[in-house]
Amino acid sequence: MTRGRSSAYWAANRYADAAVEPAPDAPLHDLPAAAAARFAALRSGLLALEGAAESVRFMGTSWRWAWEYGVGNRKLCWVHIVGDALSATFTLSDSEEDRFHRAARPAAAVARAVEEGQRTGPVKWCWLELDDRRTVDAFLRLAARKAEWLAERPMPHRPPKPRARPDPEDDGVEAD
Repeated sequence: MTRGRSSAYWAANRYADAAVEPAPDAPLHDLPAAAAARFAALRSGLLALEGAAESVRFMGTSWRWAWEYGVGNRKLCWVHIVGDALSATFTLSDSEEDRFHRAARPAAAVARAVEEGQRTGPVKWCWLELDDRRTVDAFLRLAARKAEWLAERPMPHRPPKPRARPDPEDDGVEAD
């Protein structure tokens, strides 16, 4: 999702080289103190959610390296380090967006991110700049709610791929 952000914005990703995977804690060392503190709070808050996991993934030439947080195989958000700034991309399904709007009044920055999000198929992609601690805390409240919503639904079951079964009549020897 690049709505509102140019390719020049994404090109400023602090970790742009596809061949060099950053360590999960790299922003703690590489960012200025205030941004590093926001990353630490965001990361610890996301990892404190029940079942949440972190992975650092190369997300292609637009996003480049991003910190992906999910519960099981479901994604909570992606955190971007662009220049000295933090931002997050998150998705909301129709039902999650409806629940979001019915809940207590959200922080203005989070509400704006949802309002300005771009719908693609069954989800709305939202982007939020995490430029102060209040916005980080507001986003963590949304992430906690989304994790709860994801836990309410059963994990999607993917049936096993069919495998060829050996023919009991076949002895493995080819006839002449």
